[in-house]
Amino acid sequence: MSDPDQAHAHPHDTVGGVPDRLPAADVRALSQLEPRRALSALAVEWLAIAVAVAAALWLAHPAVYAVAIVFIGARQHALTVLGHDASHYRFLPSKTWNDAIGNLFMQWPLFISVAGFRKFHGDHHKYFGLEGDGNRTLWRTHDEDGAPTREWTYPKTRAQLAVKLLRHSVGLTGLRWVLRGLLSVFFLKNESIQAKVLRVSYYAAIAAALTWLDAWLSFALLWVLPLCTWHITIQYMRLIAEHSAVSSEDPAYQGTRTTIPTRFEALLILPRNIGYHLEHHWYPSVPFYRLPDLHARLLREPRFAANADISTSILRSLVHVTRRETPS
Repeated sequence: MSDPDQAHAHPHDTVGGVPDRLPAADVRALSQLEPRRALSALAVEWLAIAVAVAAALWLAHPAVYAVAIVFIGARQHALTVLGHDASHYRFLPSKTWNDAIGNLFMQWPLFISVAGFRKFHGDHHKYFGLEGDGNRTLWRTHDEDGAPTREWTYPKTRAQLAVKLLRHSVGLTGLRWVLRGLLSVFFLKNESIQAKVLRVSYYAAIAAALTWLDAWLSFALLWVLPLCTWHITIQYMRLIAEHSAVSSEDPAYQGTRTTIPTRFEALLILPRNIGYHLEHHWYPSVPFYRLPDLHARLLREPRFAANADISTSILRSLVHVTRRETPS
């Protein structure tokens, strides 16, 4: 007879185990995929981007461009959240279609790939807080000795946090991400030759279309600029909120914070339930649209309700990782 605890096993489950293990039947139910919900979310994000681009080009006003840049940057973040589900094999039931749709409509437009992200993010889940944690490579959160780097040492003063976010928002970090993503096609070892050829062809086709339409300036203003400014900024805000200065008396809960954003924050900072991060780390088999249900189920566990660090705003989460005084 199979072990019921393995009924919901996922390749990215943490090797450290989960302190509040739910019954297998509950996790199995929460892990059921609904392709229509996933594809509808993807369609909504691209429709929103198309409307924002059309409005900016039609009205051609600086204020409209500014709003469009923030809005499109947030939608780009939403695409990476959906692509994040694809990296966990949770977007579509078919692995082939999961990766194909994930690349074509979520990751490749943002100069990354499902396989590339999966390589680091899967290890972030499996070896969270340990030497093999993928964030140590992708985000450079720790040095060679396993200590947090200066940038990822928290709490910081509020001024230090503001400087960090501003530094990453001006565009250079984003351009470095774009360049790293484009070059990754040549050195990613877990991506097939066929996928590499398709990815290069994809970018070549887009470049040809932009040249034919004489649309390079519009592409720079309404895709690259949002990606390199607001999109990058909220990526850092999210990661800081997820794992920095988590407050709990129980060591099993001190690695990850859940942030439930306001509606406005969900639109422009934390889209598609990405803030339910403690829940996601424990149960990566649960797709993004069921994370609120998973959260509600976990709250019925006394230990989770007593010890989980749960914030009801991304701004509150960022306040929690800061201190007012300057360190002596």
